Amino acid sequence: MNKYISILKENLIIIIPTVIVVSTLIGFLIFGFLKPSTTAVIQEDYILDIQEVLEDEFLLEYSAGIYDEEHPFFVLNPYQISPLSGLILFETDEVESFIIVVNGKEIEGNIEFASIATRSHKIPVYGLYANYENKVEIYENILGEKGILVSELMIQTSPLKEESNRSITLETTSEYFSDDIMILMPATQSLPIGIDYNGDIRWTLTENFSWAPVLLENGHLLLGSDRLMSDPYYVTSLYEIDYLGKIYKEYKIPGGYHHDVVELPNNNLLVLTNEFEGTVEDMIIEINHTTGEIVNTWDLKHFLDQTQGMSQMWTSYDWFHNNSIDYDETTNSIILSGRHQDIVVSISLTTNRINYIIGDPNNWSQALVDNFFLTPIGENFEWQYAQHGAIYTEEGIFIFDNGNNKSKFSENYVNAEDSYSRGVMYVVDGFGMTIEQTFQFGKELGSNFYSPYISNVQYLGPNNYMIHSGGHSEVNSETLNVPAPLYNGDGVVRMYSNTYEVESGIVKYHLEIDDNYYQALHTSLYTEATTYYTGTPVSFGELAETPKNYDELSLNFNFLETVPLKFNISFVKQKDRLVVNGTFDRNDEIYIVLRNNIDFQYQIPTSNTAYTAMCLGTFIGDSRELTYYINETNLEGEYEIYLVVNNVEYNTYQHVTFD
Repeated sequence: MNKYISILKENLIIIIPTVIVVSTLIGFLIFGFLKPSTTAVIQEDYILDIQEVLEDEFLLEYSAGIYDEEHPFFVLNPYQISPLSGLILFETDEVESFIIVVNGKEIEGNIEFASIATRSHKIPVYGLYANYENKVEIYENILGEKGILVSELMIQTSPLKEESNRSITLETTSEYFSDDIMILMPATQSLPIGIDYNGDIRWTLTENFSWAPVLLENGHLLLGSDRLMSDPYYVTSLYEIDYLGKIYKEYKIPGGYHHDVVELPNNNLLVLTNEFEGTVEDMIIEINHTTGEIVNTWDLKHFLDQTQGMSQMWTSYDWFHNNSIDYDETTNSIILSGRHQDIVVSISLTTNRINYIIGDPNNWSQALVDNFFLTPIGENFEWQYAQHGAIYTEEGIFIFDNGNNKSKFSENYVNAEDSYSRGVMYVVDGFGMTIEQTFQFGKELGSNFYSPYISNVQYLGPNNYMIHSGGHSEVNSETLNVPAPLYNGDGVVRMYSNTYEVESGIVKYHLEIDDNYYQALHTSLYTEATTYYTGTPVSFGELAETPKNYDELSLNFNFLETVPLKFNISFVKQKDRLVVNGTFDRNDEIYIVLRNNIDFQYQIPTSNTAYTAMCLGTFIGDSRELTYYINETNLEGEYEIYLVVNNVEYNTYQHVTFD
């Protein structure tokens, strides 16, 4: 026995490596036999495809029956995202129009609408109450007046989602506000809503569509999609949508969409977007409304010096922060709001040159001041700072002046408790290069009306103005001077929005609602332009190709190969991209590798960007939770998915197919 032990001791240097090699080979053999096959990543249904199926289903049900004006077909929330709406369908022998009455809880709350004269009737029903048995009446239309009551529908709705149900205080009258609604678009985790004269919610969406609610000539809305493409709030596309929630068109924007869009007289769209070439929020594109083709592009770096007029919020990355666009047909000009330079800029689309600049001229070169800045005239003049929502009106340029700091010099900054926001009307003489303040509202309300971010104004007619201060927030009753989503101090943040309407100097409307709301829009659910038609929604354009990494990766040996649970990696295949989610440290170096005959490598950025503006907090999450998107553009076929973290490669045992 001692002999064998002695032999073992003498040959340990040979035996131990041999055992390791044999064990490793056995392990590889076992692992090879047991190695799991890859599975396809989870597929997520696309909203346009979902809506097409829903429409086919209710039209099939409708076609299986016989429905007339006395016995109409009705479907509540036909597209499953607008629960306070419905659709009436029926046929008549003759071409006829009907008057639809959505009954209010009191007669002042009634909403009436005359349908289009036709034999095949598809009539949208808007303005239902939540959690209520609603009555909708159909009357004969006798020269625009209600005739005989033809039929009556009783429609039971469900309660609102929590994200729609906010505390509302409203002071107005039905005589002033009529059957209109005030649409509020969320800035945080709320949902879009429409509020009537009595403070009742008569419209909402259950999807968090975003940005400015832009009303089109055909009565539809343009809204930003709910699909994030890049931090902090850039979304993939624009939706043309009606109050039923039906999406008619999707415009995919290669550089993402943010803030605002305006419809031109030819129905093309001027859209705020990005290039992501070291800067953001300084690009504008024109989209053909029938083809989705990008037909014009403007880069604001070609018009303005990035390093002049810097406000406290300025960064080299977000130097201008373009938060609004409007178009003036008379002069063929656009007007833009650059929050981070405290300026509003008018640019001629005829000459492609600056017409004039509205703003405090301090911290700008004398040459720019002499050529483009306006000289104030008249009494009680104040410049605007960190403004939003600059629009053309028949009375002048109407702007929401957020009023951040109220100076270009830090030693003269005004703190939030002593500040105010306001709506301000400026009359500009582009020939004499002068500017005069003719109206303001908000200064008299003090810091309670102060919003350091978001907000807008709306021109309702001569001497009739809407001013929406959507970004007020407080901690322990002290007004904050930063957007609520950026606050990281102690205490509970209270957020609310204030919306006023002033007619001939008299306040006719005041809405206060909990939470911050990006913009408000005073409108009607039904107008002469109201249109509804069935059919497959159209998607224009494509997302930009996701940049690939072509550097060779230096990989360390990884025996186990499988992904550690701590990374919490997951994948979802959407119609046009792969969505990657995971939990990582901010100093990790991370790549996704798509492997087929060749490898496509994508580096996931993990560095923090210092945001000084947070117009939407909808998409904010845990700083360790990373989401990355690999767009389908220029990818085709099936790929196995690998994860590389700090030079170690892991097989996810999942595969994705790009069409």
